Amino acid sequence: MSNDSPDSLHRLPNSRFTRLAISLGRLLFWRRKVYGKENIDLSKPSVFTCNHGRTSGPASAVIHLPVRFKPWINACMLNREEATATMMRTFRDKFTFLGNGIKRRLLYAASGVICHFLNSFEPIPVFKGKSKESLETIHQSVDALAQGYNLLIFPEKPGDRYDEHSYKEFNTGFAALGKAYFERTGERLDFYPIWSDGKSHSFRIGKPVSFDPANEDRAEKVRISSELKERMIALKDS
Repeated sequence: MSNDSPDSLHRLPNSRFTRLAISLGRLLFWRRKVYGKENIDLSKPSVFTCNHGRTSGPASAVIHLPVRFKPWINACMLNREEATATMMRTFRDKFTFLGNGIKRRLLYAASGVICHFLNSFEPIPVFKGKSKESLETIHQSVDALAQGYNLLIFPEKPGDRYDEHSYKEFNTGFAALGKAYFERTGERLDFYPIWSDGKSHSFRIGKPVSFDPANEDRAEKVRISSELKERMIALKDS
């Protein structure tokens, strides 16, 4: 598969519902001016890392990232029952006047829509705190990259909640993709920083950080994560 041009519409899923949702989101909520398209090397697959910012980062990245991609998504949000249970925990202390029965039915209905939307991107499931499943995430990701897909990842550690206007520390696990991809293909993987900003209505793509096989494994993961964070901060302040 060749990489898409920055203006290609073929990067979107075939789901009509997903395309409609993206069109409405672009029109009503997440308008962004995209900067930095010229930084993307369209001749090879890459990893794009974006700030989270509650829902604004994922939503705007899905709408405005100008290449074909598969996103990393928490596995619990790809299964309707698990997604409903997750949302029940999230909204446990909210909308208490509805009662748990009604609340669960409403969230079950919502989870059907959410799961359809997320699964239409053929995502890579991420399993938090499970080492064996984490290896499977890396394996599936390298398979996707080898097939020519880009990956979209949100590497921030969430803590209590994501922040709309700043960033949190990064996980480093995603950077293991550099070594895994190099071992599979012999090619250096590029990681692009992205900053999505609702206040300035901008979506900024920076220059990539490339995997260096000469470095020790853990040190290289830390380097990639740290440099991406620094470049993301620079994009935020530009």
